Amino acid sequence: MSSFSGKPKRKHRSDYSVSEYSKLTGCDFAYNNRLSSRLYDMLKVIQRMACNRSTYIRLQGALYKAVRDDRIHDLGSLRLGYGDVSPLKGFRFSLKTSLGRFFMNAPVAEFNEEKNSLEMRISLRSLHHFRNVQERLVKLLIKMYCIVIQVNEQNDMVIHASKDLELLSDHPREDRSIFFPLQGSENAVVLCLVTVRSWLTSPDGTDQFLSNDSTLMTGEVFDAMLIRDGKRVIFPKEVSKGIPPPIQPVDNEIDWS
Repeated sequence: MSSFSGKPKRKHRSDYSVSEYSKLTGCDFAYNNRLSSRLYDMLKVIQRMACNRSTYIRLQGALYKAVRDDRIHDLGSLRLGYGDVSPLKGFRFSLKTSLGRFFMNAPVAEFNEEKNSLEMRISLRSLHHFRNVQERLVKLLIKMYCIVIQVNEQNDMVIHASKDLELLSDHPREDRSIFFPLQGSENAVVLCLVTVRSWLTSPDGTDQFLSNDSTLMTGEVFDAMLIRDGKRVIFPKEVSKGIPPPIQPVDNEIDWS
């Protein structure tokens, strides 16, 4: 764990004239909009059918809350990664479905400082019975993603993806983990995402297909972390729960263990 070491330097709103405040706020909005657009483009690649105009507007709002929490820079030069990024935690691509439709418990994530890597774990024991999700559900596709946003002038972004985890109704109900290397990301905002897609049988039972029904898919940011100087920053309202140490991945797409 690490506490945020920067000393607050931001001026109070009353220190600005109305016109100056509006101009500076506009600069922060412009920065946030550019960042939102780039991040939204990544989300669309992950699960395009769950993303729409509403997704983008909500993303702008969540991101702006994190940007506004900048504890270092003055109004007009606020940046992501200098304050609490938890407003991004729980962000859903679509409001039509949540992870709760498929699982009782959300995945968890833990940053390993020594190995500079991230473990994501999902509990299959909390998986709902398929018939309770959809009577023709035959298979679920689970995929984990890690979006790393560098805390630098360019806010460089990179995305890491797991392989598909295919779950049948009789799949062993045990915890599964995925491990992402974060080398070169000593100062970054890390978004932990999970997506779920559904395979159904046709009404007559003769065929199977990947459903495009938005109520049978979800994409969610289940955790958002701030890494500074190679350590996770824990803000007072956050709680860090330890999970077993990670192992090293082998492919570009990270395998499950």
